[in-house]
Amino acid sequence: MTQDFALNNGSNTLPVQHRIATNGIELDYLERGEGTPLLMLHGFPDHAASWRPLAERLGPDIRQLAPDQRGYRGSSRPGAVQDYAIDTLVRDLLGLIDALDIDRVHLCGHDWGGVLAFEMADRFPERIAGLIALNAPPARVFQHMILHDAQQRAASQYITMLRSEAADSIFCEAQAVALIERFLGDATRRGLLTSADLEVYRDAWTQAGAWSAMRAWYRAAPFEIPPVGGLPAIDADAAPPALSIACPVLIIWGERDTVFVPTMPDMIANACPQARVIRLPEAGHVPHRDVPALCADLIRDFISASSAASLDKDQYHG
Repeated sequence: MTQDFALNNGSNTLPVQHRIATNGIELDYLERGEGTPLLMLHGFPDHAASWRPLAERLGPDIRQLAPDQRGYRGSSRPGAVQDYAIDTLVRDLLGLIDALDIDRVHLCGHDWGGVLAFEMADRFPERIAGLIALNAPPARVFQHMILHDAQQRAASQYITMLRSEAADSIFCEAQAVALIERFLGDATRRGLLTSADLEVYRDAWTQAGAWSAMRAWYRAAPFEIPPVGGLPAIDADAAPPALSIACPVLIIWGERDTVFVPTMPDMIANACPQARVIRLPEAGHVPHRDVPALCADLIRDFISASSAASLDKDQYHG
């Protein structure tokens, strides 16, 4: 089914909401534009419409596909923690592009969405034309940094909190007003979010079981988070992981991030054969909200270049 989903401000192209069956569940997703397909994967605790500042600026020649991922907003919310394992989340997205009959897609992922984007590109290279990571690491690089970098280990203690029973009464639907201030207050005061944006967040964050499902991503994740003062037995000289990602990778990094350490983008780039890092000094953990016009320009240029390179390669091998 489809319906108009008029959440933007000032754009002449409204996204349209669809619902599609994939991997045993149903996902809502927003679609706008035509042309090169771009799968836009949000992070915690966002939703499909949180891409609004970037989406309005990408232009009509990119087919933007932004799902509410499993457990988020209107999409299916299975009750078991194991239903949110990374392999299952990746299969949701693979099923989505299969159902839409898309052979190869560009990925754009932020936070958790970027983790899944790297997983998709690593596991299904033939389906991915290019990857844009917005302040998001591959899972193996993130785990390596947690174990080998004390600053990243300290910054990642929030994961332990989100996994704890104490989180049940803090990150829950009843606390939506406080959570809006906690996660969105600064962006709202800076004029980066509109009243319509906040209303969509309020709707997403007050749906029954939403926060339990969102936190299940962390509870199901394989990340080991040692306490700040202690470490398991590790090989201190272990080399950072290398990834078998064949597509071009653009890493857009807001340098004011407090979730990931400043050395993280370099570690990601070293793990990917074809990676470029662009640092944005004025942006934080959500660069596409902080400086959406700049991010849109970077993403359009990247998609154009990687699409042209892919076409040349196909023609050469044809």
